[in-house]
Amino acid sequence: MENKGFIKRIGDFGFSKMILSPDTFIAIITFFIIYIFTKGIIEINTAKTILQIFIQVTASLFAIVLAGLAIVTSFTDKEFVYMWKKAGQFDNMITLFQYNLFTPIFVLLFSLFLSFVYYNSILMIVAVSLFMYMIFSLIDLINFICKYGLQRGEFVKNYIELKQENKKKN
Repeated sequence: MENKGFIKRIGDFGFSKMILSPDTFIAIITFFIIYIFTKGIIEINTAKTILQIFIQVTASLFAIVLAGLAIVTSFTDKEFVYMWKKAGQFDNMITLFQYNLFTPIFVLLFSLFLSFVYYNSILMIVAVSLFMYMIFSLIDLINFICKYGLQRGEFVKNYIELKQENKKKN
């Protein structure tokens, strides 16, 4: 049994897929739009309000993603896991969840740093960009979960139909 670490699974999943994803481009575009509109300056009072929202939202999103991972893994039967492992998709699902758990932790820590340790306008714009990245990354996770659910439904349908055909033959 081979247990790959997170970094190895990210490499297998496609690190370039994550870097060249629409989420990254949205974060970069967000950075430049905010920088242009604010001229690179976000007042500390405005930033404190935004950072408090980021802290609350990212903590909530972390809990939701963690609960989603627990639900998806606990409600998955052995046969389906076997088929997904055989197809090489089960590790991708776990990796995607793990990545989407690390992202809010990073945004949360970055927001706490800006709130309580050191404030900088440019870093605040980076924080907003990271927050947008996290939101759109979670949208990708939702799409992945929906695809997983559809595949699971198809698997169950085929499994039941196969069992019914076998009963008729016996």
